Amino acid sequence: MTEVRVEQKILARNDALAKANHELFTSAGVRRSVNLISSPGSGKTTLLEATLGRLPGGVRAAVIEGDVQTENDAERIARTGVSVEAVVTGGACHLDAAMVRRAFERLRHRNPEGVDLLIIEN
Repeated sequence: MTEVRVEQKILARNDALAKANHELFTSAGVRRSVNLISSPGSGKTTLLEATLGRLPGGVRAAVIEGDVQTENDAERIARTGVSVEAVVTGGACHLDAAMVRRAFERLRHRNPEGVDLLIIEN
């Protein structure tokens, strides 16, 4: 049997970008960021709709909504009145750090007053 040694993490670049995202969120005034991740159909959007409807007044929330094929979930979240950025991955099963960064930059431009709570539905 041949042993193959892996000397570098496969997702090292993504990890570095994720760390940079955290720093960007902090510098932009985001007080909390949450990555809500689970399998399709598990109830993430339903949970998120209920949660957003119960946030205290004055919390400036925004959502990055990842979906493989449609913007349906983003449309549901938009009906709560929260700013949302849809990311249709076209086949990727999750949002990587680069996708999250691009989506956050678009959200920032639409929310010049800032975001306190950023939720990434992944």
